[in-house]
Amino acid sequence: MLSEITLRKLSQNLNEPAWLLNKRLIAFKTFNGLAMPSFKYGIGIFVDVSDLNINDINPIEKTNEKIIIFPNDEVEILAFKEAINKYESVIEEYFMTKCVLPDENKFTALHAAFFNSGILIRIPENREISKPIIIKSELNSQAKLDHVLVIAEKNSKAVIIDASNSQNYEKKSFKSQIVEVIVKENARLEYVSLQNFSKVVHNFCRKNARVEQNGFMHWTDCSIGSKFTQNVTITNLNGIGAGSKSTGLIFGDETQCFDINSETIHIASKTVSDMLTKVVLNGHAKTVYRGLVKINPYAVNCEGYQKDDTILLSDDARADVVPNLEIKNNDVKCSHGATISQIDEDKLFYMMSRGLDDKTAKKAIVEGFFYPIIIKIENEELQKEITDSISERLGNIN
Repeated sequence: MLSEITLRKLSQNLNEPAWLLNKRLIAFKTFNGLAMPSFKYGIGIFVDVSDLNINDINPIEKTNEKIIIFPNDEVEILAFKEAINKYESVIEEYFMTKCVLPDENKFTALHAAFFNSGILIRIPENREISKPIIIKSELNSQAKLDHVLVIAEKNSKAVIIDASNSQNYEKKSFKSQIVEVIVKENARLEYVSLQNFSKVVHNFCRKNARVEQNGFMHWTDCSIGSKFTQNVTITNLNGIGAGSKSTGLIFGDETQCFDINSETIHIASKTVSDMLTKVVLNGHAKTVYRGLVKINPYAVNCEGYQKDDTILLSDDARADVVPNLEIKNNDVKCSHGATISQIDEDKLFYMMSRGLDDKTAKKAIVEGFFYPIIIKIENEELQKEITDSISERLGNIN
């Protein structure tokens, strides 16, 4: 199904310009030349995706996927077809050229060749968007490859909430999403993602931001669904005084598997980063977390911090944590840490001494563990969806 004929038909259906078709063709050639990633990250550290056959993906399958973009007259939100008509030079300049490159791995090349949906979000210069930009999508097909390109112009400020699920679709599915964000001088952007797919979806998500002078990028990722999720978040602090924060929430049970990679690259001086991931696993669920703070040789007076905290509710759950610091000069402040533990017995005893039974006390502790992340999501409906889904599934705590 992944062929040049399919690619050309997809591009024709989307009425794309010649340069974009050519970009797809080059990416497809790259895709064919790249090996499948091993998904091995060290001795005994790996994830298993042997049941995924990417050659079965059909990017031109007719779909009735529901995408709801809530009206917001303060900002431009355009489907790629409209965006190319209005801002073709912008799409050509930024689409998979400065953040995510097609040749990074086989899956980015696949996405560049066969993406079948795209959105451009442009935050106007000198504009603070008063309410969150909300995008909701429901996966109702066996293959969806969507692209989000965000350009936050100088001195702008906005919050984007991107929520996706497929709870009403039970066929095996493949989802690829790439989010590229350009944060220009003095701009501030928060991008909140909620992924709550059914447990038959292989989900590959890659987010990358380029942050210019005194800009700030805040990622919040909540992953509670899918059979398998690979979530890669990379922030490049390109301008002096740029900053970033990456916050992650993961809840897994049964045989769910999460492959998480969070990186911040300090390219310029006086840049600051903070990464925090909180994970709770039950049943036979598994996570591999790889974190990296990298500070380049001439990036001085930088600060970087990363932390991963994991609670295992089951003896069969597994978490592998690989935090890394790559520091190439001495004028920095950096640290990292990781914890993997069972529920704190002292906390459990305290709550049970106040009249809660064992299961209710454990649920309350887990909800409290996630609360600092959930409360910062500026949407009560999403907060409720996350807490309700986790609470329902915590009914299986032993």
